Amino acid sequence: MKKKTKVWLLAGAALLLAGAGIGAADVVLEPGLAPTSSADVGYRSHDDRELAGHSDELLWAQITGREEHERLFGSGPVRVEYTARVRRAFKGTPPATVVVNVVYGDADASRMATGRSYVIAISGGLEPGERWMSAGSLPVETASLDTPDAQQGEHNTALGQPAPVTQAERWTRAVTNTIDG
Repeated sequence: MKKKTKVWLLAGAALLLAGAGIGAADVVLEPGLAPTSSADVGYRSHDDRELAGHSDELLWAQITGREEHERLFGSGPVRVEYTARVRRAFKGTPPATVVVNVVYGDADASRMATGRSYVIAISGGLEPGERWMSAGSLPVETASLDTPDAQQGEHNTALGQPAPVTQAERWTRAVTNTIDG
């Protein structure tokens, strides 16, 4: 079996297992959300704490390159390998530079741009050092960790915590208050 075919088969199996694992974790499922990528398997994490709990690494990284591979079966999903410089690890201990794999569907326009920085939830692959964007996640474009945060305050109310002031505090709290499901 060719290596490229093996990679695609492993990627498909990983997506199915990740989707099954997330569904089994009693998280909110959104019916009718068409699966279009590893970041979209009928589920979206609405809470940063869930995202942190379901990922092996949570990184703030700058995209330095990308390689788009051939579409599976000539049409359909495409795998993109992003090379990223890790600027800060909120969870995990990655090397200074990582390669993150993402599978995109035909209509998925959520690709990350070279030169921009994102908070990315990562799950390990089958091979040592292999990284995939976690199922149920989307990259969060974050130019600076000092940027004020206005998105996650509602999740802190139940914990008796004030809303995070910055992006750095938002993601640090997500890891501290992790929901493992």
